[in-house]
Amino acid sequence: MQHYPCWEIWGVEIFLHGGIYLGGKEDCGGIMQGIVVQCMAKMELGGSQKRIIELMRETGKDGYLITGKGGRLYKEVKDEFKERHITLNYLKREINPIYDFLSFFELRNALIKLHKLYGNIILHTHGSKAGVIGRITSGSLPFCYSIHTVHGYPINPYINPFKRSIYLNAERIASLFGDTIITQAKMHIERSKKWGIGKRNKFYHIPNFIKYEDFNKIMIKDSEDIVIGTIGNLKPQKNPMLWANVALEVTSRYPNVTFIYAGDGPLREKVSKMTSFNNRIKLFGWRDDLPDLLSKMDIFFLPSRWEGLPRTVLEAMASGLPVVASCVDGTPEVVKESLTGFLVNPDDIESYINKLKVLIKDKYLRIKMGKEGREKVKKYFSYNNIIKKTINLYNQILK
Repeated sequence: MQHYPCWEIWGVEIFLHGGIYLGGKEDCGGIMQGIVVQCMAKMELGGSQKRIIELMRETGKDGYLITGKGGRLYKEVKDEFKERHITLNYLKREINPIYDFLSFFELRNALIKLHKLYGNIILHTHGSKAGVIGRITSGSLPFCYSIHTVHGYPINPYINPFKRSIYLNAERIASLFGDTIITQAKMHIERSKKWGIGKRNKFYHIPNFIKYEDFNKIMIKDSEDIVIGTIGNLKPQKNPMLWANVALEVTSRYPNVTFIYAGDGPLREKVSKMTSFNNRIKLFGWRDDLPDLLSKMDIFFLPSRWEGLPRTVLEAMASGLPVVASCVDGTPEVVKESLTGFLVNPDDIESYINKLKVLIKDKYLRIKMGKEGREKVKKYFSYNNIIKKTINLYNQILK
């Protein structure tokens, strides 16, 4: 844990890393040991939540998880981590000034209690809301060092300008209280600096990861039928309305093609109404058998409007699938154009259809791209290699 110089002014201790300690007297130096606390507002079923669970398992008894209530994985983490999981009643994903204010004190009190038991704390936040509340809270505590992982910024043309301004300024302010920022995509380091986020922070690039060996059920198919699959939340970020339009158009041209979507969310009903008359477009809801499901696909399709570095793309590539995806954020760092798949501008329906058509018609290209993708994931995004980088960073800070 780093040693921060401090001064006491009118009974309030001011620290060089940007925080203000609002409590009683503390030794600014701290002790050379402590714990890692993961923090996220809502435990939905997604790549960032899976990453948190894996980090919790790696840190063992030295790790705690703080979340808000709700989400498909909430009960799972509560049951698995038991007393090492803490629920905050007021930490919610939605913007609510009253709840956000209360969640600051709720989180602060939880961290003070953990400090009394374990000493120094690394607070590792994930997601925009936990990232803002968590970094400001960490900045108010001399024993707390903050790491924030950027899983993707909700700052883009698809968000209305007022909300976009709120998100951007919240990130700028929070970074003044933070210490370290991890980005899953390299391009987010440059973008953060361009937007004035993290001027006083250290940046590290630690990409997403998967357990490669879990996705080795490669099926050689003799059938001419083609399954094009997608995994993700049915919410605006994933562009499910465009997905439905592409699926309707492609299935009308190719009677041997079926589209499947594993996931759920607020737009499921709309997508279902658009596609219910077509029995070759199937919405599965959330699935727990992703390796098996991916092994039944021939092409993976992800038309997201924004991303971090999508875990589902890594899982698809590890399963030997070519990928057709939007050219946004960290996706081009995984999918290499014409080598492991095709990249398309987010709202270009015709280009999606044309790229899918190329792969539908060419079985050998699908196999070739799938093989290249598997090798790339194994080499650059395997669990053991990437998880070590994060654990080493924790150890470096605590020492």
